[in-house]
Amino acid sequence: MWASKKNQAFTIVELLIVIVVIGILAAITIVVFNGVQERARMAAAQAFATQLRRSPEFVNATAVWAFNECSGSNVGDGSDANNAGTIVGTVAWSTDTPSGTGCSVSLNGTSRVTTSAAIGTSYYVKAAWVKSTSCAGSNNFMSGDGSAFYGCTPKAGHNGSWNAITSSVSIDDGKWHHLALIYDAGNLTMYVDGKKAAGTSGVSAPSSTVTTIGALNSSNNYTGLIDDVLIFAR
Repeated sequence: MWASKKNQAFTIVELLIVIVVIGILAAITIVVFNGVQERARMAAAQAFATQLRRSPEFVNATAVWAFNECSGSNVGDGSDANNAGTIVGTVAWSTDTPSGTGCSVSLNGTSRVTTSAAIGTSYYVKAAWVKSTSCAGSNNFMSGDGSAFYGCTPKAGHNGSWNAITSSVSIDDGKWHHLALIYDAGNLTMYVDGKKAAGTSGVSAPSSTVTTIGALNSSNNYTGLIDDVLIFAR
């Protein structure tokens, strides 16, 4: 007769080794997956930003601020409208940008950039790359008397109804995000990283078209980096 074999089982040590190996592989998988997700998010955001610049309305840009001066107190306008910006308060220039080239400007919660650029009353686009470093306040990106675009969970509106729309996406993560706000004959739509994040209809036209970067006029200042700001109307 054949000799019977003894039942064999994993020892506690062997089981622990297997568990540790599985844990390491799982951790590596999560890191790789998160990296893929982040690259996909940035790719979608950059594609949307490029699409805005290629749209027919871009010919009517009232201002394009790239902040590539990298120093000084004046911000050049890259559009044909020549709406230069003036820095009010103290800012820091940074080489941390969404594209990895040029400069961005770091606003400290009291500084801002004043401009003569105007949004339209029936149609406009406001867009920028932002990297918030604090959410202790309203954090207005591009606002004025009649319109506001602000917050780490971005909101926007006109004429005192500043939260006509609220984003479904928070940007309170210390990463670059592309924000765009489009107003078209009562329809207000917000895009975050190339995806529609909020929208509504029946929004009254802005009563004033003045625009300040990093504040609502001189209050509710933004804290963080901002880059590649553009405004255009139809």
